[in-house]
Amino acid sequence: MASREVLDFIRGQKLNGSLLKKLKINLLAVQAVLNDAEVKQITDPHVKEWDLLDEISNQDLQRKMDTDPQTSAHQVWNIISNSLNPFADGVESRVEEIIDRLEFLAQQKDVLGLKQGVGEKLFQRWPSTSVVDESGVYGRDGNKEEIIKMLVSDNSSGNEIGVISIVGMGGIGKTTLTQLVYNDESVKKYFDLEAWVCVSEEFDLLRITKTIFEATTSRGFTSDVNDLNFLQVKLKESLNGKKFLLVLDDVWNENYNNWDRLRTPLKVGSNGSKIIVTTHSENVALVMRSVHTHRLGQLPFEDCWWLFAKHAFENGDPSAHPYLEAIGKEIVKKCQGLPLAAKTLGGLLHFKVEAEEWDNILRSEMWDLPSNEILPALRLSYYHLPSHLKQCFAYCSIFPKDYQFQKERLVLLWMAEGFLQQPKSKKRMEEVGDQYFHELLSRSFFQKSSSRNLCFVMHDLVNDLAQLVSGEFCIRLGDGWGHETYEKVRHLSYYRSEYDAFERFETLIEVKCLRTLFTLQSQFLPRSYLSNRILDKLLPKFRCLRVLSLFNYETINLPDSIGNLKHLRYLNVSHSDIKRLPETVCTLYNLQTIILNECRSLHELPSGLKKLINLRHLVVYGSRVKEMPSHIGQLKSLQTLSTFIVGQRSGSRIGELGGLSQIGGKLHISELQNVVSGTDALEANLKNKKYLDELVLEWNSSTDGLQNGVDIINNLQPHKNVTKLTIDFYCGTRLPTWLGDPSLLNMVSLNLRNCKQKVGTEFYGNNSSSVKPFLSLETLIFEKMRQWKEWLPFDGEELPNYLPSLTKLEINGCQQLVASVPRVPTIRELKVVNCREVLLRSPDSFDCLEGLEIEISDISQLKELSHGLRALSILKCVSAESLLEGMMQNNTSLQRLCPDLVSIELPAIKLTHYDILDCKKLKLLMCTLASFQTLILQNCPELLFPVGGLPSTLNSLVVHNCKKLTPQVEWGLHRLASLTDFRISGGCEDLSLPNLRSLDGKGLQLLTSVRNLEINDCAKLQSLTAVGLPSSLSFLKISNCPLLKHQYEFWKGEDWHYISHIPFIVIDDQVL
Repeated sequence: MASREVLDFIRGQKLNGSLLKKLKINLLAVQAVLNDAEVKQITDPHVKEWDLLDEISNQDLQRKMDTDPQTSAHQVWNIISNSLNPFADGVESRVEEIIDRLEFLAQQKDVLGLKQGVGEKLFQRWPSTSVVDESGVYGRDGNKEEIIKMLVSDNSSGNEIGVISIVGMGGIGKTTLTQLVYNDESVKKYFDLEAWVCVSEEFDLLRITKTIFEATTSRGFTSDVNDLNFLQVKLKESLNGKKFLLVLDDVWNENYNNWDRLRTPLKVGSNGSKIIVTTHSENVALVMRSVHTHRLGQLPFEDCWWLFAKHAFENGDPSAHPYLEAIGKEIVKKCQGLPLAAKTLGGLLHFKVEAEEWDNILRSEMWDLPSNEILPALRLSYYHLPSHLKQCFAYCSIFPKDYQFQKERLVLLWMAEGFLQQPKSKKRMEEVGDQYFHELLSRSFFQKSSSRNLCFVMHDLVNDLAQLVSGEFCIRLGDGWGHETYEKVRHLSYYRSEYDAFERFETLIEVKCLRTLFTLQSQFLPRSYLSNRILDKLLPKFRCLRVLSLFNYETINLPDSIGNLKHLRYLNVSHSDIKRLPETVCTLYNLQTIILNECRSLHELPSGLKKLINLRHLVVYGSRVKEMPSHIGQLKSLQTLSTFIVGQRSGSRIGELGGLSQIGGKLHISELQNVVSGTDALEANLKNKKYLDELVLEWNSSTDGLQNGVDIINNLQPHKNVTKLTIDFYCGTRLPTWLGDPSLLNMVSLNLRNCKQKVGTEFYGNNSSSVKPFLSLETLIFEKMRQWKEWLPFDGEELPNYLPSLTKLEINGCQQLVASVPRVPTIRELKVVNCREVLLRSPDSFDCLEGLEIEISDISQLKELSHGLRALSILKCVSAESLLEGMMQNNTSLQRLCPDLVSIELPAIKLTHYDILDCKKLKLLMCTLASFQTLILQNCPELLFPVGGLPSTLNSLVVHNCKKLTPQVEWGLHRLASLTDFRISGGCEDLSLPNLRSLDGKGLQLLTSVRNLEINDCAKLQSLTAVGLPSSLSFLKISNCPLLKHQYEFWKGEDWHYISHIPFIVIDDQVL
C-alpha cells in the first residue's frame, strides 16, 4: 500500500476520504492477528485454510507510452498520471469490495481463536541441564578438544571475559557438545566456579542472574528475591577474583544492551574466566563479542549410523537384524548428519522388527512421523524470524532437496515477489536482499555448498520445514500434489523433461493467481524442448505472474501476448535458442530483471527497451546481440548491465553509459573501435562507477591501427573498486597510464589479451609515488600477445618478482617473448605454453605450486616437483620414456597428469584424481599399489590396462578413445566394488562388454555400486550384457551406438527387458 505507484494511483482517483480511512482500519485489524495466525497454522488446520490474498494490485503503470524515442523518465510519470483517468470508473466499488472481504477476515479471528500481538508458544520445551550420558555421544571428540583448548588458554581479549560461541542449526548437537566440555575433568580443575543457565527464547535478565548466583554460591535458592540490583551486587561479590566458567545455553537475544547488563557484574572475574554460548544465529555471537565462533557441522555418516543404531536396536547392536540394517542406513542418510534426527528416528523404530514398518519411516515425509521432535526444534528458529524473513524462507520451498542456488539470483526472485521491504535509508533493494540472505545464512537456514563455489543449499530437514510452512502455496510439479491443490498455488517450480508437452501442464489451467513459474536446473538434461502450446495457450492465463524462468530450452518462441503479463518482474530464458524478444516485452513496465545468458541465436534486443523504467538487471552474456537498443542510458534504475556494445549512431555511443551510475558487478564493453576520441570515452564516466568490480575493455579483432588509441584508453579508467580487469585486442601504441596507478590497489586479476604493446614499466608504478602497484594482484595472464618481444625491465628486474599476493601466472601464445619466469614464491598455478623463448626455472623453486602446465623437451629438468603439486600437464615432451614413482613420491594429492610419455607408474600414495590425456605414445600404466578415486583416460590410443587391474578404491572411471583397451585385456572390473560412475566413448569398435572376463560371465552385473553408465560413439558395440545390468543403476546414457539403440528400443528392442528397470534412460538424447 505504501509503494509510490499505489499512492499515486489512489491520489489520482480522489477517492472518498472516509472510504480510505475505513480501508486503513481494516488492514490494521487483520495485520494485528497475522503473527498468531502464523503460529496457529502449524497446529490448527482450520487456520491454514484462512487465505489472505493481496487483492490490492497495481493498475497498469500506463495504458500507452509516448512513441517519441526521446521519452524521458520524467515524461513517463507525467503520462502515467494523465492516463489513469480511464480506470477511475469502478475503482471506488473495487475498494468497497476489498473492505468487505477484510471485515470478514477480521471477524474470523474469533472463530479461529486468533489473538492480537505475538503468537503463543509453539510447544513445551524442557530447559537443558549440564547432565550428559557420554556413552550416547558419537563423533564429537575433535570438537570437544578444540573447545577445551580454547577454554584453558590465556584470555586473548585483555580484561574482557572470553566468550566462545557454538553456532549451528537446531538439533546439530550444540548443547550436547557443551555438556561434554562442561563435565570434562580438566575443565573442572581449571575453573574455580561453574554455572549452567538455559536461557531459551526469552532473555529474562532477572532469572538468568538468579540462576548464576545460585550456582556460584552456597546460599540456597533465591526464588523470593526479585530485586535485580540486590542480585547483581551479591553476584559481583561472589565472583570477585574467581576464575569461572559460565554456560549460556540456547541464546536467542540479539539486543546488545541486554547482554551488556548481564555482563556488567561478571567483569570482576579473574583473568581466564570464560563464557560458552550456544545459539542458532551468528548474529548472537557477534552481539556477545565472541573471541571465537565454533561452527558445529554435521556428523559423519558412520557416527550418525551408530547413534541411530544405539536407539533403534537392543544394546545398539544391528547384527541381530541384518535385513533391517540396509533400510536403517538409508534412513540415516535422510538425517544428513543431524544427531537429533538420528536419535529421534532410532527411538521411533525401537522394538519394531518388521521391515515394512522401517520402510514406512524411510518413505514418509518428516512432518508425517508420529511423536516427532525434529521439526519442532527447527521450527523454533523459523518462529523467531521476523515476518519479512519468514516469507523469504518459505519461498525457498520451490527448491528441491540438495538443489544448489546462488545468492544473487535468489535475491532477485525475492525482489520480484515484493518480499523486500522498501529501504528507508539510501540502501539499494539488492543490498536489502543481501542482508536478508545473510540473516538466514547466519541462522543456518542456508549452508554453503561443498561442491560448487558461490552456491548454497538447504539441509534436507530445513527443506522439509520450508515445505511445511509454505503449504499448498509453493509446490514442485510432479511431487505427488493432487489436482485439487493447484487452486491455491502461487509459486510453482519443476524439473525439465526431455520434451515438455502441453499435457504435463494442462492441470494448471484453473490456477488463477500463479506468481512464479520457475524451471529447475537438471544435471542430466543439458537441453530440452518446450511445447509452443504452453507459451501460446497457457502462459497468457497467468496474468498475476511475477517470475517467469524458462531455463535451458532448445526452442523458445515467446508470444506477443507476453505483453499482457503486466505484473511480470523477472524474465529468464537463458541458455535457450530464442531468436527474438517480442517488442511487447517493452510494455511490461514492472520488469526488473531480464536474463538472456548464452542465447546464441539472439542477435538483437527490442528497440523499445528504453521504456522499461523499472529495469534493474539486463544480463546478456554469451548472446550474439550485435548492437544495443538506442538510448539505453535512460534506464536510470539499472544495477547490472552485463554487456554494452558501442555503436556509431546517436543513442548507441559510449556516452550512454555516462548516467548509469548504479551499474555494478561485471561490465563488458565491446566494439571500442567505434569510440572516436578521448572526449567521447570520458563521457562513459567509468571512473565514477563505484559498484563495478569487473571490467572488460574489448576492441574488434579486425582492428589494426587505432587513431587516438592512447587518449581513448586513458579516459576509460575504472573506479578504484574494480578488482578484475581484462583488455582485449587493444592496438594502441602503449598501455594506459592508469594501469599501474597506486589507486588501483584492489586489483586482484589482470588479463592482457591479443594486445600489441610492450609490457613492463606499468608494473613498477610512477616515480612520483612510493607505493608499488598491484600489491593485491592474485592472477596475472598474458594471452596471445604475439608481437610482444621483451619485458621492459626496471632497475634490472625482468618479470615482476615483488608481487606479494600473486598465486596464478599464465603466459600463453606469446611466441616472441624472451624472458624468464619470475621466482614468485606465492604462485600456486603456473602455465607457460606456446612460448618458445620463455625460460622456466626449476619448479621446485615455487614452494606453493599446486598446478603446473608447461611445454618441455627434456623431462630430466623435472627431477623434483613441488611437494604440494595437485595438477601437472607436460606437453611436447619427446625425450623421456618413463615417469617414475621417485619424482612424484612427495606429491600426495596430484590430480592431473598429461605427459607425452611411453609409460607411467602411479605411486603408492594417497591420491584422489588422475587425468591422463592425449598421450599418443603411452603404452603402459602401472598402478598396482595406488589408491586413487577418479581416473580419466582420454586419447591414449596405445594404452593397455595395468596388469592386475585397477585399484579397488576407484569410484569414477572415464575411458575415451583408447582403442587398445579391448575385451582380451584384463580390466579387473570385478574388484571395483566402489565404482559408481563408468563412462566409455570412442575407440570401442570391437568391444563387447559381456566378454570382459574374470567376471564369471556376468559382465557388468558385479559392479554392484555403479549408478551412472554412459556408452558413447561405439558404432559396432552390439550388447552390454546377457543377464541384465546392476540393480544399483539409476542412469543409463547411450549415444551414437546404432546397434545398441536397436537392441534397446523402447518396449520393442530384443534386450529392452535388461534395462527397463533403470529409472532414467537417455538414448541419442531421447529420454525413454
